[in-house]
Amino acid sequence: MIHNMYFSEEQIKTRREQISSLWNTVLKSNDAILIHSGEPIQKPGGLDSTYPFLPHPSYFWLTLRRRETEVLLYSRDLGWIEFHKEISNEDIFWEGEKNDILVSSPGKNINSLKNFLESQHFSRIFYLGQAKDASPEAFELRTLLDKTRRKKDALEVSFIRHIAEVANYGYQKIASVLKPGITEREVQIAYESEIFRKGADTVPYETIVGSGSNSALLHALPSQKIIKENEFVLVDAGADIFDYCVDITRTFYSSGEMSSQHKDLYSIVLKAYHECVAMSKAGVFWRDVHIHSAKVITEGLLQLGILKGNLSDLIEKEIVSLFYPHGVGHLVGLRVRDTGQEENLNPKTYFGARLRVDLELEENHLITVEPGCYFMPAILESAHQQKEFYDDINWDELKKWHNIGGVRIEDNILIKKDGNENLTNRIAKTE
Repeated sequence: MIHNMYFSEEQIKTRREQISSLWNTVLKSNDAILIHSGEPIQKPGGLDSTYPFLPHPSYFWLTLRRRETEVLLYSRDLGWIEFHKEISNEDIFWEGEKNDILVSSPGKNINSLKNFLESQHFSRIFYLGQAKDASPEAFELRTLLDKTRRKKDALEVSFIRHIAEVANYGYQKIASVLKPGITEREVQIAYESEIFRKGADTVPYETIVGSGSNSALLHALPSQKIIKENEFVLVDAGADIFDYCVDITRTFYSSGEMSSQHKDLYSIVLKAYHECVAMSKAGVFWRDVHIHSAKVITEGLLQLGILKGNLSDLIEKEIVSLFYPHGVGHLVGLRVRDTGQEENLNPKTYFGARLRVDLELEENHLITVEPGCYFMPAILESAHQQKEFYDDINWDELKKWHNIGGVRIEDNILIKKDGNENLTNRIAKTE
């Protein structure tokens, strides 16, 4: 299988050595950490029916195993010990062997874990993975693991490149079928069927397809809406193999060359995209990338005559939040949101957006850059917004843009020692 070209026992050993050296600065000799893979989640009213099982990413990263009811134990004295669930005949009949990337030799039986813990008389036990422990030490241990996982190793990068190629086939298929008269749902089907043919296991999130005014909906689920002439079609779609994934957005035009109005809006977002990608490098604070994207979009809307007044005043008032309500990007790679930033206990908002991550970029971080600009009449026409920004918006001009929808452009950027590498750049975008 292709996956075994990218992962190995040696990689697991290296990962465990990385994190254990950090944990050993926090742990006492008689402490233990338990990293839980998790349990299947029952569907509401589904009796014995469960959602497809996803191992906790911390457990998966340290084992490359995808099985439920497993625990990985670590202590300074004992090292790493795996506890596995014994597969019953019933499991084999119903589901067969689990499809792991890497299955090591059987660990200890999970049923022996309780007695094992009692026999070792650990002074403290910390629970990670699909388990909760509010103790400050567990928080510190999780943070150390998150910071380690954020930095993608060479094999992870190679695997994500492969997944990006799979997604590329899907976007090529969209470009070949997209035309007025087909539905948003048909775009979704064209994309997903192609990536599945090329080896994707699943999609990392529900595929977003929004045409016309729907392209302003940040999470527009594809419908039977027919795509019309001369409108934007925003597609935010990824590909996933064993929880590793890419997260990509392209904004297409449904017919021929863009109208001048569509081109003007697209050009603003494209400018923000290019400048934010260029900014994304080690030592840069992510909030500064977001702030720059908000300033570029504010300036663009002022140049179009939608906003009026002094640029610095408009920036200070954060008026762009009406048109650009989300952050410029998030960590990606192992799951679509990757580690997040749990250690950021007091997240701040910048231009109306609460950033998913507010950290200093480091070498081997993988992060999305995805500025956007959207016209949502329900927001723009609200009495509150019209009162607050009455003197800052050219309301007559704005009405001409109500039905144009929105634009977002997104790629996955690997931070390098000098600059960055765009892992999803082969997926064509309108320039």
